[in-house]
Amino acid sequence: MRVVFLVFIIVIFAKTSFAQVTQKHDVEKAKREASASKIQKDSILEKFKRVNDKVYKLMQYVPAPIISYSTETSWLFGLAKFNAFDLDKTDTISKASSVGATAAASLNGQMFLDIGTHFYWSENRNIAEMSLGLEKFPRAFWGVGNDINPDTSKLITKSFFQTILKYKRMVYPNFYIGAKYNYYNVFHISYTLDSIYKPQLYEGSEGGLNSGLGLILAYDTRDNVYNATKGLFVEFQTEFYSKIFGSEFVFNRYRLDIRKFHPLGKFTFAYQLYTEANYGDIPVYSMALMGGTERMRGYYEGQYRDNVIINGQFEVRRHLFWLIGGVAFISAGEVAPYYSDFNSKNIKLTAGGGLRLMVDQEHKTNLRFDFGIGKNTYAFFFGFSEAF
Repeated sequence: MRVVFLVFIIVIFAKTSFAQVTQKHDVEKAKREASASKIQKDSILEKFKRVNDKVYKLMQYVPAPIISYSTETSWLFGLAKFNAFDLDKTDTISKASSVGATAAASLNGQMFLDIGTHFYWSENRNIAEMSLGLEKFPRAFWGVGNDINPDTSKLITKSFFQTILKYKRMVYPNFYIGAKYNYYNVFHISYTLDSIYKPQLYEGSEGGLNSGLGLILAYDTRDNVYNATKGLFVEFQTEFYSKIFGSEFVFNRYRLDIRKFHPLGKFTFAYQLYTEANYGDIPVYSMALMGGTERMRGYYEGQYRDNVIINGQFEVRRHLFWLIGGVAFISAGEVAPYYSDFNSKNIKLTAGGGLRLMVDQEHKTNLRFDFGIGKNTYAFFFGFSEAF
């Protein structure tokens, strides 16, 4: 009986020892597999990070190519570049300055060049902006006002040189007062003959020089001027065009731009209300224009134009993955000769969405691709930074 019991004890001990050895082996094996898996994941993450860094550096130094085709221009080739930077490395408060440029030429001899700069220094107490445009390019003209046929337009090739200079000085926290100068010389306009519209009936149909000075009042608490996620921006501008400044046309312009941003979870909600009013001897090419890359996306710039415009837009932004983000937007607007002429039946709506490619992670600036749909029309837009 003792022998049987001893054998039983030996068997139990052997099984227990074997189980402990097996369990220990399994634990060690699991640790090795987990370690190998971690190394593999770290390797994948490192590879992804290296690819991400290479793409980011490439976008910092290499301009984006532009290629398009239309019956008016034939093939169009160009380059676009945008860079944000800190003007003073020791100034950790000032917002990022920037320089952006887009240039393109077509096989039909048309071209355009757009350059824009923003400089912030002395802890945001000084802001200077400059834009320069040189163009000989065909544009569609639908007429003036709301009673147009959006399916029929006249092709106009407008040659012009424009430069806008702005300077703002902070006089109280986030509150600015400044001045601006606008030089806009349309030195040649040519027309196609197959259209029901007669641009020659409008003021400035043969071109001419606009030269005007103005004042700026602004309030700005945005966290980022190129891709805001929170804050408020309010700016009121006046422009006075007079023969004293060399202008061939005498008129006044007033603009009010209100923008609000706030985050909610992983989303950013953005709102804008914009209005512009022109009074006096206004050339047709300087009227308030609906559409384009910034407001009422879905309509081509100038598809609707008049002395006065009001439009608002709402946009939802979200980071999706890697350097990619997405937006959805909706807009409403209207043009009229005077504010008293606005009518709800003339309100236009647009809606659309777009993708964002972050080209500067440090300053959170994006390359954007937007597609908007309006009434019986649609448009695709490309640009740097957000629409507003």
